[in-house]
Amino acid sequence: MRPSRHAQSGFTLTETLVALFILAILAVAGGNLLLRATDAGKQVRDREEMTRTLDVAQAYLRDDLEAASLRAAETAEGRGGVQLMTGGETSRTNALLTFVRNGWINPENADARSGLQAISYTLSDDGELIREASLRPDPTPSTPVARRVLLTGVEAVDLVFWRGGEPSVYWEGTPEPPANVLPDMIEMRIRFKNEETLNIASLVGGLPS
Repeated sequence: MRPSRHAQSGFTLTETLVALFILAILAVAGGNLLLRATDAGKQVRDREEMTRTLDVAQAYLRDDLEAASLRAAETAEGRGGVQLMTGGETSRTNALLTFVRNGWINPENADARSGLQAISYTLSDDGELIREASLRPDPTPSTPVARRVLLTGVEAVDLVFWRGGEPSVYWEGTPEPPANVLPDMIEMRIRFKNEETLNIASLVGGLPS
């Protein structure tokens, strides 16, 4: 008796193995595409987050510098004596930059304080660019301090102070002439450990206290 047509239908073992092999190749290719798409999406999100972080850091720096005051103050540790803005390549402060700023909002004089704050920018050993705002212009060790890490992964920060068209790598302001002035503009070059750089230039306010 000859086998029926129905009994001869179906796939052979070889055909089944070939189909499984093709499916495996497609699955691997699809998985690789999905991983690449996921990695690309993460890179985009990381870049967007970094851009937002840089924007916030620049906003803080420019806002502080544009509100800088000619108010002299002494640091909480008493180093350097009474001074105006001080920073850059100087031994008068441990910070990158210190000064007093105006414009601290106090709606309806809700707090018994002025609109002045002592501001400092420092670079930690871990590569963090830190902004510290003391809640009074003449801080003591017990004065509350608002501390914010603006950037991480920073290798170095270079400052250039401009006054009357002349640059300087340091600034040592004092209440006595002729150093009782602020720079016209400050350029800040931030070098990151990944070899990227951020250049910020801001006018300095020189607002009265």
